[in-house]
Amino acid sequence: MLIGFQQSMNKIKIGLSISLTGNYSIQGVESFEGIKLWLQETNSRGGIFVRELGATFPIELIYYDDESSVEKCSSNVEKLIKEDNVYILLGPYSSSLALAACEVAEQYNKTLWNHGGSTDEILERPFTCVINAITPASNYSCGIIDAIKNADPDAMKIATFSAQNSGFSTRVANGAKFYAQSLGFDIREYKFISGTKDFSAHLEDLASYEPDLILGMGRAEDDLALAKQIVKQGVYSKAAGFIVASIKLFKDKFGRKADGILSASQWERGLQIVPDIGPSSEGFFSKFMSVYGKEPDYVAAQGYNIGIIIEKCIQEAGTLDDLTLRRVAKSADFKTFYGTFKTDTNGNQTGHEMVVVQWQEGGKVIVYPKSVAQTKILYPR
Repeated sequence: MLIGFQQSMNKIKIGLSISLTGNYSIQGVESFEGIKLWLQETNSRGGIFVRELGATFPIELIYYDDESSVEKCSSNVEKLIKEDNVYILLGPYSSSLALAACEVAEQYNKTLWNHGGSTDEILERPFTCVINAITPASNYSCGIIDAIKNADPDAMKIATFSAQNSGFSTRVANGAKFYAQSLGFDIREYKFISGTKDFSAHLEDLASYEPDLILGMGRAEDDLALAKQIVKQGVYSKAAGFIVASIKLFKDKFGRKADGILSASQWERGLQIVPDIGPSSEGFFSKFMSVYGKEPDYVAAQGYNIGIIIEKCIQEAGTLDDLTLRRVAKSADFKTFYGTFKTDTNGNQTGHEMVVVQWQEGGKVIVYPKSVAQTKILYPR
């Protein structure tokens, strides 16, 4: 029971450290837009009803720009906990920042609702305070590999590009390697330092390897630079996938040359999910378009979705008590427009499934798994 809580507050304070500037600002801003959209819609209904207190409270969002800095993110999170005394603590965008936020949250035994950091490092650490809403990095490329094997049982060779100084990129690459080898693929790994602009040395060897599938697994700027050089040098493969290709920035950079490129996505507009709470995928898409005048990427969906998850958990728990909400979240099993939310006892996401998308004729479509595919995969590209 939150003794004295009702008398001392008139809003539910939610805290957020987010990258509005710096290297992660493109995704950070979009994530922020998703969160704000959920907040605006919730407040337009009066807020969230808290059964224990017998009242509905609007939400106040307290946020700070972490400038895409690990150190700044850590200090922001500590401030939100110690000085702002937020009731709900949201995680930032990006794996490195989310990991830093987890460390601070764990220090203060404060639940961190992670919607923007998918690195398996969060799963591998003995954190007890984290609720993860997204599929981990090690599973990112498994769907693409499945899609290629399904389209071409004779495909045998995969070339992977990963940033060796990025925990997220390394986890994606390791997961892809382990899974692909279990299916009998030969893997050739190309490692680089994040921020590399010239991949010429790798691409010369890549051309001689003649892979069936090229996978780019770096940060957004790395994948864009790699894809640009692959296109410019005319390196051919039957299929190619890049993490960054799931967002519209990729299409903006490459235009119709993006056609045929694959990616893995945490969410897409075309998902036909009947949610237990909140809008449908089309409903979210329309709401976002009406407010921001642009199509939402999955990053925006993640921000909006974490709000729905928290609201559902508050409804189930009937309280804002942090430990109670954490316990309820770890036993929850429900669907939102984003997919299934279900975690193990450590708060690691087990219910959500990613989809494979491909750019075709200037648009992005779901091509795998077949149960949700909007069209067939274009193969060879």
